[in-house]
Amino acid sequence: MLWNSMTRWAAIKLNRLTSHVPPPPAEEGSGPRRILLIHAHPRADSFSMALADAVQAGAVDGGHELRRRSLYAENFQPALTSSERGVYFDGAGGAARLASDVRSQLDDLRWADSLVFVYPTWWFNLPAMLKGYFDRVLVPGPEGAWDFPASGRSLAANGLAPNLTNVKRVCAVSTYGAPRHIAFLAGDNGRNTISTAIRPLFDPQCTCLWLGLYSMDACSREERTQFAAHVRETICSKF
Repeated sequence: MLWNSMTRWAAIKLNRLTSHVPPPPAEEGSGPRRILLIHAHPRADSFSMALADAVQAGAVDGGHELRRRSLYAENFQPALTSSERGVYFDGAGGAARLASDVRSQLDDLRWADSLVFVYPTWWFNLPAMLKGYFDRVLVPGPEGAWDFPASGRSLAANGLAPNLTNVKRVCAVSTYGAPRHIAFLAGDNGRNTISTAIRPLFDPQCTCLWLGLYSMDACSREERTQFAAHVRETICSKF
């Protein structure tokens, strides 16, 4: 692909419509990124952990800054409690209404300009841990991830006012037991959540890169190794 200002513009616009059109690669000389890696898999000996390690290695290779949050290892509590739901929309309560683990996660989201989610696709959806992360962390209010419309504020496509406009790019690395076409026909709800529901909370031109390993249960060791190497190279210089 010959990349210039016009083709990059077109690719970004198409990627905004669907993550099935990949965004343009990072521009040469664009400088180091501040990458927040969010990993959701319960097993330390899983291939998903190896993929998270590949993301971290790629960030180091590329000279990027990286913060890593391993939700299971941190014993993150994914269930939104009754008391949390009771003050969910209480923007006047400020950050004091939020649990300390939620405030910590929001601090990392405000620090990053790039997000990488690494997780397995189970039943064509997110693991409950990652879904709970979205439920608890992406709260409304001036100190949260989004807010309700107010006079003079630009709105995202979902009608909300985004507060995490520091995030310019999102990448997801996921494994699938099913073939690509079956995942597509089943809806791939995890992909839709990240690329369609969550992305509007970020910069209006935020891109979404999808790296999926399909039919994983039938993959050879060589195929898994090649995919991990591709993830590492992509995070290093192309994301």
